[in-house]
Amino acid sequence: MRKGFTLIELLIVISIISILSAIGMVAYSSVVRQGRDSKRQSDLRSIQSALEQYHNDQGFYPTGAEISFGGPFTPYMNTIPTDPTGTPQYSYTALPSGCDNSATKCNGYCLYAKLENSNPGIGSCPVSGTANFAVTPP
Repeated sequence: MRKGFTLIELLIVISIISILSAIGMVAYSSVVRQGRDSKRQSDLRSIQSALEQYHNDQGFYPTGAEISFGGPFTPYMNTIPTDPTGTPQYSYTALPSGCDNSATKCNGYCLYAKLENSNPGIGSCPVSGTANFAVTPP
C-alpha cells in the first residue's frame, strides 16, 4: 500500500483554506475601514475642541481662510490632522456664509469628513462635496 494523500483530499484542503482566507480578508478590510472612520471622527472632535477654545478667546469662530488642514492653527493646535488615507477629505465652513469677522462675525461652523462604513448624515450643515459626516458647535 502506498502512503500519501489523494488528489481529491488535497483539493478539498486547499479549497477550505482558500475560503477561510477570503473570509479573513473581508473581515480584516472591514475592521481597517472602521478604524479609519474612528480616526476621522476623533480628528474632527479634536479640531472642534480647538475651535471652541478659539471662540472662547476671540468671541467668534475663524473664517474658512484661517483654517489650513495639515497646517498650523497655533496656539490651539500645532498641526491640524489630515485624513488617515492621506487625501484631504476634511473641510471647514464658517457660518453664516460669507462671514469675515469684521462686518459679520462667524458664529458657527461645520467640519466635514467622508466616512467609509457609515452614512450618519450631516445634520443641519449645508451639503459639502462627498462628505457624509459633519460636526457643529456643541
